[in-house]
Parts: sequence; C-alpha cells; structure tokens
Amino acid sequence: MPVARLLVERGMGRTPSQDWGEFDFLALPSPGDRIAASFDNALHHLTVISVHHKPVPIADQRPDKLSPQADVVAKWTSSE
Repeated sequence: MPVARLLVERGMGRTPSQDWGEFDFLALPSPGDRIAASFDNALHHLTVISVHHKPVPIADQRPDKLSPQADVVAKWTSSE
C-alpha cells in the first residue's frame, strides 16, 4: 500500500495547508477523487486537488537511502 502525507486546504486564499500526517492508501488518488479520512476524532470528507510524487532513482532505494514519497493535497468539504 502506498503511504502519502495528507495536506488539507480548509480556508480561503493564503491560509496554509494543514498537515494531517501520513495515511495508507489502497492506491494513490487522482484529482477530483473523493476520500474520507479520520482526523481529530472525526471522519472528514475531502476532494483531492493534486498529488505530488517524489520519486527516487532505483539505485538509491536501499534501507540507508531515501524512499519514494507522495503528498495528497485535498480540499475539506464536510465532516461527520
């Protein structure tokens, strides 16, 4: 399962993204996908804006080197 950091846009304009931490995904989402994530004791519904991939060369994928990473940027839409 891919792991990605979830960055959530909740405000308007220049409000900084909230870093909700790393989440396991069955597959990385695409822009426009709707996802649900638990955060701060609530289930939140989000719409994916973009996914930022951070690949590394295969030669560098050793335990003592970097591993690939991704950030999922999503807009908060509602919570339960």
